[in-house]
Amino acid sequence: MNKWFDKQSKAVRVVLLFPIWGWIFAGLYRIFKYLNGSKNTVTLVAGVLFIVPVIGLVGSIVDIITTISDDKISVLAD
Repeated sequence: MNKWFDKQSKAVRVVLLFPIWGWIFAGLYRIFKYLNGSKNTVTLVAGVLFIVPVIGLVGSIVDIITTISDDKISVLAD
């Protein structure tokens, strides 16, 4: 999932991170990043917390901003 997401254009990634459904996608992105080899527990904890609607909503907005500025999800996704 992470490789697929990272290959998409910036516009597609911003749409996928849109706050209505982006909080679920951001959480899953971090969980899969942990499972695919990151092994950073902060990434796993952030992924689980991002599935919570209020935290995930704020997190997806931050992810949109970092995706637009840095061209990747960078906050708590090591």
